[in-house]
Formats: sequence, C-alpha cells, structure tokens
Amino acid sequence: MKRERLINIKPSGANFILENFLPIPKNAVTLLSASGGTGKTRLSLVMADRHIQKTGENVSLWLTEDYAGQVRETFDEMVKVGIVNKSSLANMIIILEEPPQLAKREHGVFKANYEEIGKIAKTMLADGTTLAVFDPLLAFYGGNENDNSEARVFIQAFAEWAKVAEITTVIIHHANKDGESRGATAFHDGVRARYELDIPRDEDGEVLKDMMAKGFRVAKLRKDNWGARKYLWRLTDGEDEITLKIMPPMEKHIKIEYVDMPNV
Repeated sequence: MKRERLINIKPSGANFILENFLPIPKNAVTLLSASGGTGKTRLSLVMADRHIQKTGENVSLWLTEDYAGQVRETFDEMVKVGIVNKSSLANMIIILEEPPQLAKREHGVFKANYEEIGKIAKTMLADGTTLAVFDPLLAFYGGNENDNSEARVFIQAFAEWAKVAEITTVIIHHANKDGESRGATAFHDGVRARYELDIPRDEDGEVLKDMMAKGFRVAKLRKDNWGARKYLWRLTDGEDEITLKIMPPMEKHIKIEYVDMPNV
C-alpha cells in the first residue's frame, strides 16, 4: 500500500483549462448535460477550438450522434461567422469507430471494461490528445441508466482513466425535461464538475427568442469540487451561469420555435 505523511506532501491546487470561456478541471471528468437540439455538438467544437488556439495541443472528439461530414459542415459554418478558427482543424481528431461499452455486465457481475479503456487511452496518447469529448454517455455505457451502483462503476473508471492518462475529459449526457442530468445520481456524484446547457430564458422561464436566434446559449454550473466557480465568477461577476455564443445567427425570415424535449 503506497502511503506518505501529509507533512511531506507538496501543496498544489487544481488546474483548469478554458478558464476564460467555460472552466473545466484538468485531467478529470466533467459532465455536460444538454437536451436534444440545444447545441452540445457546437459547444464541443468551440471548446476544442479554444483549447487548441491556446495550447496548440490535440483534441479528440467521439461524437457518436453526428456523421463526420456533418461535424465538418457545422464547423465550417461557425468559421464563417468567426466563432471558431479554421486553423484548429489540423488539431481536431474525429473518432470514427463504433462506441464500445466501457462498463457492462459479464457473468452476472457489472464491471468496467478496462481492456477497452486502456486501448482508447493508448490511441489518444499516441495522437497527442489532451482534451477528449465523449458524446453521449449512454453510447459508452452498457448498464442501467438509473442504477447507482452500475453508474458508479462506469464513472469511476472514467475518472481514473482521465487521471492516469492525463487527458481532460468531457462527457455529454442527455438531460431530462428540466435540463438536469438523466438517470442515476452517481453520474453526477462521480465527476469533478457538471454544467447544464440550455437556451436563454427570462426570469419566468420563457425562451428569449432574440438571444436564441443570435446563437447564444447558457451554461449553468451545477457541481464544482475543484474550484471552477472562482474562474467562472471572474467572467460572470459572481453568477453560476454564463452566456456563450456558439451558433451562427439565424436568418430573420425563419420562424423561431423551441419545444422542450419530453423526459424519455
């Protein structure tokens, strides 16, 4: 058993990436909850672009709900209006494989698939990846979405993977009709930070269609273990939510409608 007296441990604080956009704990797992059609893929692309522009490092994106060509088309649209930089394309790696189940039941026992997790880590490290996005969570999870014991096995395996591989990890998870993470609370408990992505609304919860049409979305910090809030508050003047421009503006002649997705 490896151990050390605390007096011999050198103090060190948690590190973050994207401190001036959407603070994400470095080499840990962050959960991003979002309803369908909110803009999670676009936010992922903006995060990747910001990270690349600042560090020059590579980002891996496993976006299982979008074809690679669609992702490229979306990125090009965002380049045209100055949301992202075309130069980032060379550092963005789209994973084309079918997603493996990284935790599943075998012979009556639910356990993490460490062999597959190790393969992913080896590949991403060989690619020089320092930020990885997995979308959505359920594409990689072979358990019961509402079972805390199974969810804990999955999310703890991811947390250990991020720490050992030193890859900052963002997992996209579908939200319920209230915008909160679906399923077991263990998904929320096992990560170091969690954001909810939503469309702009007023104090009464009504959609701000003009803000939405201009491409703005709102990210709300719902969990903070390592101090993301201190960076976020510098950007928001002490608020736990931030308004981000992640989409091109919609044409004025298009009728804007938004319907909250039902809790499936």
